[in-house]
Order: sequence, then C-alpha cells, then structure tokens
Amino acid sequence: MNPYARVIALLAAAAALGGVPEASSFVHPAPPSRATTRLHLENHIAEMIDEEMERLKNLQFWHRQQDEKARKGREPSIPQGFDFNSPGDFQQNAGAAQKIQMRKDKRMARDDPARYCADRCVSTGNCQVWEEMFEMAPAEVQKFCKECVLSEEEEPCDVPEKFIENAGLNPWELHP
Repeated sequence: MNPYARVIALLAAAAALGGVPEASSFVHPAPPSRATTRLHLENHIAEMIDEEMERLKNLQFWHRQQDEKARKGREPSIPQGFDFNSPGDFQQNAGAAQKIQMRKDKRMARDDPARYCADRCVSTGNCQVWEEMFEMAPAEVQKFCKECVLSEEEEPCDVPEKFIENAGLNPWELHP
C-alpha cells in the first residue's frame, strides 16, 4: 500500500470515530462576539435624553401637559387678603418733575450763574434757587441778576451779603 493511502485511511477512521475535526483548507472564524460600546455622559445630559425619549413615546400626554401649563398661566388669580391700591397710587408723581427741575436749576446756578440768571430768573421769573440760597426776595434776585450778573457795564453793583459770605467757597460747597 502506498504510504499516502495509509495516512488517508487512518484519518478517515479517526474522523469516523469523532477524534479528529473535519479537515478544511479555510480558517474557521471565531464565534461572533458582541462589540461593546461605552458612552460616558454627565447625569443631567443623560436625564435630558431619557426625558426626551419618554416625551416621544407619550407625545399626546406631553401635549396635554403643555396645554394645562399654558391655561394655568393665563388664568388670573388674585391672592386672598390682597389690598387694592387707590387709582391715585398709580398716577405719575407730579412732585418728581419739580424736584428734577430744581436739581437742574441748582446745578446751573452753581456751574454757570450768568446762564442761570438769563435762562431762569430774567426770562421766566423763577429764581427759587438763589432765593433759598441767599435768603432774598424774588425782586432782589432779579435786580441782582440784571444789574450785576448780566450787566455789561463796568460800574460796581450792590452785592448782597450772602454772596460775600460764600465768596471763598468752591461752587460744590455751596448748599442752598
């Protein structure tokens, strides 16, 4: 017998008994294993994804919840024991405009006395800042403005004593 024939017969007998695996020229692939994927998310991101998945599963329920929230926001509710204000409490404060104008006048009188005399005292007759600051009557303030501040003449004028008392002070130190 041929030496090759003996080996083939031996392999066939062993295969019949189950001791030798089937011979093949191809490599058997490894059993399929499931590849693992890991995703590392922060907790709030994972919760957001879970909530969105839940919303998509129950879309009609979610729409009802949104409608209820919107309806609650539109319903006017008055707390118990709420004390209503009078209509006068909601009107503009008329005194505020006067206070603002007084602040402007004080600043103008301090920074530019000639402009204050021309714009406020002589043209409108409102000399309240200097009336209060130097304790003078309205006629005295207008006379002082016309004769001393706005006058282009070189001759001296009567300066009230309060002006002389405050002569050495800086303009920001003068307080009415």
